Amino acid sequence: MHFDRVLGLSVVALAALSTCATAETIRSIDLQARDTPCPSSYESHNGLNFTTYCNQNNPWNDAQGPFETDTMEECMEHCSRYWGDREGCFGIVWNESNMCWLRNSSTSTQGIYPETGTHAALVPRDEVKGVSTDCPFDNLSIQTVRNVEQFTIHCDQVIGGYDLCFDEYFSCLPSPYSGFWHADSLQECMEICADSHPLCQGVSWNPSQTIGFANCWPKTGWQNTLGAATANMQIGVLHSAALTSITPTVNTTCPSGKAYDSKGKTFDINCAQLNTGTNITSIHRANITSCIDACANSDKDCVGVVFDSTMAAGFQNCYLQNTTSVISNNANTTFALLSGTPIPTSSPTNTTSPSSSSKSSSKAWIAGPVIGGVVAIGLIAGGIFWWRRRRSAPVSGTTATGYKDASGYGYSYTPGPPGELHADSTAEMGAAGVGPVKYAHEPQRASVAPQEPQELPS
Repeated sequence: MHFDRVLGLSVVALAALSTCATAETIRSIDLQARDTPCPSSYESHNGLNFTTYCNQNNPWNDAQGPFETDTMEECMEHCSRYWGDREGCFGIVWNESNMCWLRNSSTSTQGIYPETGTHAALVPRDEVKGVSTDCPFDNLSIQTVRNVEQFTIHCDQVIGGYDLCFDEYFSCLPSPYSGFWHADSLQECMEICADSHPLCQGVSWNPSQTIGFANCWPKTGWQNTLGAATANMQIGVLHSAALTSITPTVNTTCPSGKAYDSKGKTFDINCAQLNTGTNITSIHRANITSCIDACANSDKDCVGVVFDSTMAAGFQNCYLQNTTSVISNNANTTFALLSGTPIPTSSPTNTTSPSSSSKSSSKAWIAGPVIGGVVAIGLIAGGIFWWRRRRSAPVSGTTATGYKDASGYGYSYTPGPPGELHADSTAEMGAAGVGPVKYAHEPQRASVAPQEPQELPS
């Protein structure tokens, strides 16, 4: 039906058609989505690109499989995180009975043949060729990340254990898919560590991608587990970086004054308390007042902050929030709220407008002024299309403000398999890591002497 003809219909006739047309549109789009389970191309959530071959099989050269996945995209996600026998994953085959096969480095396009209901995908070789295995920094040199964190470089060393499914991982998968991040350099891997929650205290990086595309492993600790990355471990060359200090020292005192003015706004400070409202972002700050300043300067309807002086939940220890929730006691945190903002007693209260709460990954669009029935059909059809696309869309990076979307504040994790990157290590994750430390709520002094860089506990 042409759009100009639709506009020529009477309002009454269009109203009568809208319900029927909407239902038919839903059925049509849903059938189309079911009929096209093979995307034209795909980029995994950690950045691995795939070239797809729909309704074509690519047999042999198994790296892993078969195992069950609900979608072809999920099969490719497993490929992007696979750690095989001295190599990663170079392609997949998925059929519509939901079975997934991973392909090794011997796979190519030579054996591909048509087969309805079976779909193949290959990784361009440039994506998995690795980079120079030379250590990019001098051994035992100190490298600064985000102008605050100091990492000590350990060339040809691996941190055993201390592995975790960090909050930023798109999903938690068992071995051999438990890694997630890819980094082209040790510097990039350290920056991933700085952005991780809970607190990341080190990384091991595999430049040759011998352990697969997911070659950057953040660690919750490093003490007593650094060891030589020898050839008999079948992991190739690894270089590590251990977080050894943070400068300036994070202030663990809570101001004696319970009100703080910033940019003409007054914030009420609540020591040893936590608000589980919705976070706009998380950033690093050295004290509660600079955290409040970031909220006052935000253009994202920030109404409060949670500041974690222990950094137990992550180096990004200042959480800007645009909703309020029930207040609870927490020895590790200080909560500050814009004066006059209501606090619910049992459930969260959204203080933002709908237009300001959508994530950067959503592709917003605006419909022009057309007759109501057409708008309804378009909205529903567009919503279904967006939802289908978003299921396979990569995770967004930073927003337009440079901030990353942040999950709710929390410090809890479940230990994973010990010694993922060390053949002889049996260290349990977090055995010597930083745990929650009671917030030192001391009166704010008029002047404070210069402080030495904060050494992390061993």
